[in-house]
Amino acid sequence: MSTQADWKARPAGPEYEATRRAVVEAAEAIVREQGVRALRFESVADRVGLHRSSLYRYFDSKEELLTAVVVHASLRVGQSVIAQLGADASPRTFLVEGLTLALAELASDPVHRSLLDPSASEAMARVGGRALTEGIRPLVEPAFVAAAEAGILRPGVSPDDALRWLQIVAVGLLRAPATSNDESPDETTADLTRLLDLMLVPTLFTP
Repeated sequence: MSTQADWKARPAGPEYEATRRAVVEAAEAIVREQGVRALRFESVADRVGLHRSSLYRYFDSKEELLTAVVVHASLRVGQSVIAQLGADASPRTFLVEGLTLALAELASDPVHRSLLDPSASEAMARVGGRALTEGIRPLVEPAFVAAAEAGILRPGVSPDDALRWLQIVAVGLLRAPATSNDESPDETTADLTRLLDLMLVPTLFTP
């Protein structure tokens, strides 16, 4: 017997994915235009032409909807990075250059900037951090699986360990200042790449 409430939209039901995607896209547009504090079910419902109560058929809370928005935005950034690097990039290139590219794109993305804004609540920031890790998992997991199969992950480090560590590092770096007062953006990017190669690569890969 299904435990899903009768009033909830069913994933296998007609137009479920299309409606859910429309809700996420409308919510993302609001966050991009006005910031995360402006995200309200009423505003999203107005944009997609639904009653506010109908949104609860697809999302249990604003936090769940925000998670879907951040995952959607994170996946787009990840796909952009993969396109720039190429699907056959080495694990080291993917880790160092890919993370540098991703952080630059995330720092300029309105959705992620909104979550890091001082006006965003701590709860919203936590939701954003969790969603960011959910968003990057399907993009970076294959690289760590390939590294394990090639025997270049450090002994005792599983692909899941490597992925969880990268998620922690990525969230921390995203919250760090993007540039220093005496460096240009290009110099800061080069320095981040150098530090990732020097400090992060040895923690995950064999020499």
